[in-house]
Amino acid sequence: MSNCWRHWLIPALFAASLLPGCMFSALDEDLEKLDQAAHLFAGQTTLPEGESAEIVVVAMHDASGKTIAGFRMMSGAGPFEIRSTRAPTWLIAFNDLNHDLIFQADEPYAWANDGRPIDPAVEASDSINLAFSSANEDAPRRPKDLVDEPLEDKFGNYVRLSIGTVTPLASPLFSPEQAERGLWEPFKFTEDGGAGVHFLEPYDPDRVPVLFVHGINGTPRNFEHLIEGLDESRYQAWVVSYPSGMRLSWVARGIYQVMQVLNVQLQFDELHIVAHSMGGLVSKGTLNICAANKSCDYLRSYTTISTPWGGVASAENGTKWSPTVVPVWWDLAPSSEYLTTLFATPLPGDVEYHLVFGFRSTGGFGGESSDGVIRLSSQLRPEAQQIAASTLGIDAGHVDILYRVEALQRITDILDNGNRQ
Repeated sequence: MSNCWRHWLIPALFAASLLPGCMFSALDEDLEKLDQAAHLFAGQTTLPEGESAEIVVVAMHDASGKTIAGFRMMSGAGPFEIRSTRAPTWLIAFNDLNHDLIFQADEPYAWANDGRPIDPAVEASDSINLAFSSANEDAPRRPKDLVDEPLEDKFGNYVRLSIGTVTPLASPLFSPEQAERGLWEPFKFTEDGGAGVHFLEPYDPDRVPVLFVHGINGTPRNFEHLIEGLDESRYQAWVVSYPSGMRLSWVARGIYQVMQVLNVQLQFDELHIVAHSMGGLVSKGTLNICAANKSCDYLRSYTTISTPWGGVASAENGTKWSPTVVPVWWDLAPSSEYLTTLFATPLPGDVEYHLVFGFRSTGGFGGESSDGVIRLSSQLRPEAQQIAASTLGIDAGHVDILYRVEALQRITDILDNGNRQ
């Protein structure tokens, strides 16, 4: 466990006195860049009464569609959010009739702002209307560089997002140094090309994917022991890499989008999620988006290990006393909107949730039982227990639990019982 991992868990005022000033200076500079690069464009898509559609909303930096800033997939009309550069932005939505993420000539579409750019410097960008009509005769012309080209290719070239890139665990993208960059310089992390979902080997349609989601200041390497213990004849490991200093809702939505793109591309029927620590909070946010969109019917099981469902008190201290607040601290605070609403949305479809928690039999944390890092009361939040199909406690530390035979055996049992093959 790195020093920075420990710092965020102890009282934040004391942590701030230990961390070098240059750390907060770098964070300040990084957050300024993030503010410019991740401006919120939000609004509503609407359809004629009685119609349904698989809608894709695209944000572009030019009217032709040559440069894509981002896109969102939606299972029907409703609210959308896209974060893009704080600059004039064109938005268009289309009905993806054949579910291939390619805008084609016969697919209905709708422009925002009558085909004019939305400039956040002079107009509202949080109440955008994308209204489909029964005919498009009067709509602005289609963006010529967007039609008949794969969205994920153009998008990936712009933000360097990994969508199924084959990356070994030994890659520098998964190093401890990169993990700390993700915590203290989240925007810089995204520039390095590590954010997204990585494959550890080429995709095999005959094996079921298991998606591993790391926690704060973690990397996919944290799961090396569990990944090595998978039955390679039946399962393949996919790993999420993300800047853990980012707001959890942003990361959750990003994982959802990549999962949906991969499913469109690969048409897999099953996927299991295994998450550690804060990764459980992130992935529950992703599952909430799945439920809201009535999508992700390929999900079979969802397992969390040592997740702080009740938050971390020192994160709340950090929002009060730290000279600069790491964005994720707002969400990790026990009273945060992210945590207090996390269980308001049921699990999607028939997904089974399994809760694994850690405890140390020799001493506690702040007078309360814990795994040495996360309090037991946070790991065993009542709402999490209520939706769990199974619960397992392991006498192990917060990171050590990932190397315990009991953890591997439980995951193996879950995968085998939830796998329809």
